Amino acid sequence: MSRIAPLEPPYAGEIQEQFDRIMRGAPPLMLFRVIAGNARTWEKFRAGSLLDRGPLSLREREIVIDRTCALTGCEYEWGVHIAAFAAAAHLTDEQVRATVLGKADAPCWSKAEQALIGAADALHASATLDDAEFSALKRDAFRSIRFGIPKSGGF
Repeated sequence: MSRIAPLEPPYAGEIQEQFDRIMRGAPPLMLFRVIAGNARTWEKFRAGSLLDRGPLSLREREIVIDRTCALTGCEYEWGVHIAAFAAAAHLTDEQVRATVLGKADAPCWSKAEQALIGAADALHASATLDDAEFSALKRDAFRSIRFGIPKSGGF
């Protein structure tokens, strides 16, 4: 049992709208329900842009988050993201498995997704990208997301 009671439905209108926007129709995570129980803490959490969609698409963000969770052994967070977002991100069962067991160049990923996973792997292993890894993210399609990868994988 939690020492800090989470908010219980029905939620205040503004909180419900925020949960709906964040969760895209899924029930709010327990973490969010606990944090939202304190207005100041919830506003600081939201103001930190941790829930900002940022430059990555939902699919790209989930690939990076899921891979980072797998690399760091965050089974609970990985499971929450798979349960809450894998379907919305259109991740196949093979891709879900590959976030944990696959290599960055697994054939289930597009070339662009392989670059994302390679970047997540490199940032986890060495906290930096070598020239080849960075170049893979410099292609026009990735110009706006180079900053989103560390943000999504670093929280």
